[in-house]
Amino acid sequence: MQVSRSIQDTIMARFDGLSPKLRRAAEFVVEHPDEVATRTLRQVAKAANLAPPTLSRLARALDCETYEDLREICRGELKRRNRILADKAEALLQLSTETVPGAKSGVFIAQAGAAIENIQDLIESIDLEKLRSAAKTLATARKVVLFGTSSGLAVAQYFACMGRLAFDNWRVAGADGSLWATSLTDIGPGDAVFLVSIRPYGNLPVRAAQAARDAGAEVIAITDDLASPYVSIASECFIVGTESPQFFPSHIAALALIEGLMGMIVRRGGNKAAERIQQAESSAHSIGEYWVN
Repeated sequence: MQVSRSIQDTIMARFDGLSPKLRRAAEFVVEHPDEVATRTLRQVAKAANLAPPTLSRLARALDCETYEDLREICRGELKRRNRILADKAEALLQLSTETVPGAKSGVFIAQAGAAIENIQDLIESIDLEKLRSAAKTLATARKVVLFGTSSGLAVAQYFACMGRLAFDNWRVAGADGSLWATSLTDIGPGDAVFLVSIRPYGNLPVRAAQAARDAGAEVIAITDDLASPYVSIASECFIVGTESPQFFPSHIAALALIEGLMGMIVRRGGNKAAERIQQAESSAHSIGEYWVN
């Protein structure tokens, strides 16, 4: 058996022929290869809310002789993902840092070029009707809760920074030191949850999005791949390019998306949103928050 294949390819090749219970198990494995690779069969079964024999049956359905073979595929997946970052870091060292007049070369030019391509892809592929729907949801929601981990948190916080200038019902989960669960306790129909999540996807935002959806809230997500767990969770999901010559994915397209989306949201907010922005700016001037020459 070849263990160098990706876990996603392994499962997708057999997914249509799986029973509903085995599909549940397969979806868990795709979303959590780290748990399969590092934890025991019983621990994984408990985390997936499945019986251990179900995972063993899944392994056989995927042409693995034993469950241990499935674990090896997941271990290979983790090594492959880690290697992608390492390979890109090594490739980065090979890029010329010299600036040659008239020559488009070097780390900065390569990074800027990749960012421009990601934005161009976004412009060409964006579904404007879906974007308008997301803007309407966020502008009219009873409250908006933003989630994010790792680099996604920084993007979500930037979005919230803009949103709070125009609306008084936006907040970032956990930003005040409270548990994420606190932000979900009273969420329901009429509310909106916004997430930014770039691979590798954190477990907590995925579970928070599922809980919010199950409670009746609208979930809007920005992510980087059709295989992302948010594609099947969010009512509106936007895929952005993150290609980059350096070791870390680029977030420029995600930033371009949220900045454009915020403009649409404020327009939806009308005079009330504009007046709140004016009041916030006046307050900042009155307390001397801005430096004046």
